[in-house]
Amino acid sequence: MEPPAGLSDRYRRLAAVVETDSDMALLVRALMLEIPDDEILGTWYTLAAQLLAKDQVTEAQVVEAFIQVHDRWRSSDLESWLACQPFYPGICDRLLKILASSMQLVIVTNRSQRFAQELLQVHGIPLPDEQVFGKQDHRPKFKVLQQLKVSGNATIWFVEDHVKALHIVEQQPDLLDVQMFLTDWGLNTPAVRASIQANPRIHLLSLPQFLQDFTAWT
Repeated sequence: MEPPAGLSDRYRRLAAVVETDSDMALLVRALMLEIPDDEILGTWYTLAAQLLAKDQVTEAQVVEAFIQVHDRWRSSDLESWLACQPFYPGICDRLLKILASSMQLVIVTNRSQRFAQELLQVHGIPLPDEQVFGKQDHRPKFKVLQQLKVSGNATIWFVEDHVKALHIVEQQPDLLDVQMFLTDWGLNTPAVRASIQANPRIHLLSLPQFLQDFTAWT
C-alpha cells in the first residue's frame, strides 16, 4: 500500500497528538486511511482506540511492532535513522552548557529511556540513566517531579511541549513552586499556545529564549 502524497508533511502538522510510541504508529495509520486533519486533532484519544479496534490489535502489540521496526532500521542504516531524529538547532550546545554548570539536567519523557539515551548519546550528550526518566518507570511526569522535589529539595523548571502535562502539574498542591514552560517549537498547535497566554503559571518559551541564559526565560 503506497502512502498518500504529502504524508510526511501531514504527520509533522499533526504530531501534536503524539504522546507515546503507539501514537506514532497509529497516527501514520490514520494518515494512510486519509482521515481528515480536524478529526485527528479533535478526537485523537477516541480515534486511536477506534483504530486499535478496527485492526484488532492491542496497544502493546503496536508498541512491540514499532520497536522491532525501529531496531531493524537503526541497526541496518544508522545514518538515515539519525537523519530523521534531529535535535533543534542549538539544543545540543545548550544542554552541554547546562551539564557543565551547577544545574542538574533531568529528562522526563513518554518515550522509553533506551530511546532517549540513544538520541542523547549519538548527539554527544552524556547523561546518567538516573537522570533520564522514561515510560518504563510507569509514572506520570508529575510523579517524577514530586520525587525530584522531595529527594533533592530542588527548584524545578519544567520544560514541556504537551500542555496536558503542564495542566496536571498545575493541579498538584505540592508542585505550586514549579516553574512551567510550554515550548512554542514542539508538539503543540497555535490554538494550544494561545490557550495559555493568560495563565500566570505557564510561560511560553521560544527556541531563541531556551538557548539563552535562564534569566531570559521569564
